[in-house]
Amino acid sequence: MIVNSRIQVKIEKMAIGGAGIARHDGLVIFVPLAAPGDELIVEVTTAKKNFAEARIVDILKPGPSRRTPPCPVANICGGCNWQQIIEPEQQKQKESLVFETIKKFNPELNFDYLPLQASPRTFRYRNRIQPKFHNGRFGFFARNSHEIVEIDDCPITEEVLTKKFPEVRQWAADKKSRELLRLEMYISENEEVRYGLITDDDDGIGFSQVNRFQNPHLLETTLNWAGDVEYPQVFDLYAGSGNFTFPLMQKYKNADVTAVELNPKLVERGRGLNKDKRLRYFMSDVESYMRRANIQSQDLVVLDPPRAGASEYIMRSLAAAGPQKIIYISCHPVSLARDLKWFFAWAQKLGKNFRLERVQTFEMFPQTDHVETIAELRVDS
Repeated sequence: MIVNSRIQVKIEKMAIGGAGIARHDGLVIFVPLAAPGDELIVEVTTAKKNFAEARIVDILKPGPSRRTPPCPVANICGGCNWQQIIEPEQQKQKESLVFETIKKFNPELNFDYLPLQASPRTFRYRNRIQPKFHNGRFGFFARNSHEIVEIDDCPITEEVLTKKFPEVRQWAADKKSRELLRLEMYISENEEVRYGLITDDDDGIGFSQVNRFQNPHLLETTLNWAGDVEYPQVFDLYAGSGNFTFPLMQKYKNADVTAVELNPKLVERGRGLNKDKRLRYFMSDVESYMRRANIQSQDLVVLDPPRAGASEYIMRSLAAAGPQKIIYISCHPVSLARDLKWFFAWAQKLGKNFRLERVQTFEMFPQTDHVETIAELRVDS
């Protein structure tokens, strides 16, 4: 395969990372902004031993799920990489990707795979965004670039935020900075629009679920899967400001609850939201905390790590502790699959009997390849 060469391909399916997958002379080719079934002329941009990357030159025949993206800058903005695909096909691809990835890493695992939970909104769902401003340009970075794509609207962002774009643009311009300004806009707990700068000393409000229309369904499933059990202790690892912590406290009123979070802003907010003496909020990275954690066999552990997932040490420690149930919420299928592989390998070495009970995907980020997944692990008696 030669860089800059042009070939004809047909897209088979979508890949983790958002590109379409095609094959040419036995070589896998990743094509951004493609849709399943597309017949394309593509130009090779990267050629490796085992794969190539290519850009679309011409769409000979669009796949059955291809559409014109509703956003006029969708093909150049770095935010949405699946707007060219209709929502039912987006959901189908995400379901397949998660299942195939888990089985690729863990072919021996059998589990119930529940249907994807669609988002109540496929547009106007984001309540937090991080636009940029430089030299009078307000918008988001272009795909694979630090060039700013100027915007007047963002169709996946709640309108209460986008209506503030002119105000925020002027506010940023008034800073008269020659440097790139990284901004953050979000809807606060009391429904106010807030915005400010992200700097090296201030990284914004920290992580929070950006789709508040889908988040209640994720919480409900987590609580349902945790079950009607009297857990002595409940542990919420990577707790943020308490998205799962406080619903867990409400359900398990007799349990001692431990929340572990590294971000000091989120810990401060979480501590401020609840003064219950049953709650202990630790400002710590999870791996350090696990070195002194006292997780027992009758306890519940919920963990919601970032895209990088947990570490082998964390999964080994959880296997060794052997809690009654573990609910793992993931925002990256590969990290989840790898962590499950580590967990079950260590459980077997340590003589602990666990099973992967069930897995379900949640459409938390429509118009992108990102997907949220929840997995239930429990002691196999």
